[in-house]
Amino acid sequence: MPYARCAYCGYIALLTCSGQFMPHQPMLVQISAMGPACGYCGPLPPIYTCPFMHTQYLFLPGTSPMPQPGGGASYAPVVQAPPGTSEKGLNKAFTEILGKMAGEFGKSAATQLFGGSS
Repeated sequence: MPYARCAYCGYIALLTCSGQFMPHQPMLVQISAMGPACGYCGPLPPIYTCPFMHTQYLFLPGTSPMPQPGGGASYAPVVQAPPGTSEKGLNKAFTEILGKMAGEFGKSAATQLFGGSS
């Protein structure tokens, strides 16, 4: 099950879709090679909005962060965890992916600054 954590408030939630154009019953989002995808809607934009209205881009494991014009974008990390995972287990998984995010952002910044000689 894919979980996302808000970069602003730390709220953790299952990634679900209830329809982009045509509303449907909420269902879990699947992580595919094309990014997040819904069984009804197909590929979804890589954007997450927590219940407290903090909108950010999704950071999916194994992908590079989407470069954003002007910088300053926030990213919500996504982890895959089995149903019923404890809060402690989820926090450990998010701690691991945050380390990976820092490495990816560092590589991306070095590439932009030094033209690929990272």
